[in-house]
Amino acid sequence: MTTHPHAASRFCMHCGERLSTATPEGDSRRRLVCLRCGFIHYINPRPVAATIPVRGDGRLLLLRRAIEPRAGKWVFPGGYMDVGETAEEAAARETREEALLEVVNLSLLGVYTRPGPGVVVIVYEAEARGAGGAGDETTAVAWLHAHEIPWDELAFDSTEAALRDWVRRRSRP
Repeated sequence: MTTHPHAASRFCMHCGERLSTATPEGDSRRRLVCLRCGFIHYINPRPVAATIPVRGDGRLLLLRRAIEPRAGKWVFPGGYMDVGETAEEAAARETREEALLEVVNLSLLGVYTRPGPGVVVIVYEAEARGAGGAGDETTAVAWLHAHEIPWDELAFDSTEAALRDWVRRRSRP
C-alpha cells in the first residue's frame, strides 16, 4: 500500500522543532503538531488528475506503466497536480507527458477515493487529438474498444472504477 509522503515527517516545517502527536483543541483526531510554535502538520490527500482519451470511433487509450507502483499494468494517463494548475490543466499535461497526446473537451467522469493512501483521483473523459505514443513513464499505448479493456491487468482500483463508470456512461441510450 502506498503511504502519504509526509506521514513520516518528524520536524516542524515552520520552526524545526520535533513534532509530537496530539489532538488539537477543537479537533477530534490525533495529528502531528509542533509544541513550540503550535503549527498543525495536516496529512491531507494528494489530488491526481487523469483523462480517459477517446477517439471519434469510440476507442479509448490505455497505457502500460513503465514505473512502480504497478509497472507493467494498464492505466489511463494521469498524475499528481502541480500547485498553480487546475485539475483540467493537470489532466491534459499528464496526458501529454505520458501518452504524447493532446486532449480537448474534458468532461468530468467522476472522483474516486478510498481509505488508505490519501489520493483523490479526478477523472475526465476527453477528446483525443492525434495518435499518441509512449512517454517516459509508459512502455506501450493501446487504443481499445470497451469490450477489449484488460480488466484483470489494470493498475489500480480507481482505474477499474473509472473505466466501469465510463463503460456504463457509454452504454446508456
